[in-house]
Amino acid sequence: MASKGWKVVQAHVPMIRFRKGVNNRVAAVVAKSAPSGSGGVSANKPEGATGPNVVVLPIIDDFQLPVRFQRRPIDTNEIEYINRGGPE
Repeated sequence: MASKGWKVVQAHVPMIRFRKGVNNRVAAVVAKSAPSGSGGVSANKPEGATGPNVVVLPIIDDFQLPVRFQRRPIDTNEIEYINRGGPE
């Protein structure tokens, strides 16, 4: 059956947030969709997961990793193997 009227569709707000860099279009959509008269309490809340069992940990970038978790350097033989697409 067809519905009697059109439903209003809200703008899509991505759930993934990248640590480095911000897409200006996404930031504009988020700012536009946020209610302006909601009060000062919700503006001070931290974003992300919240609850009694959530522990907020600092973000570690790849250059801050301990040596045992860092990627090993690629030697020239591996680079040549990758560039030619596999074995000869």
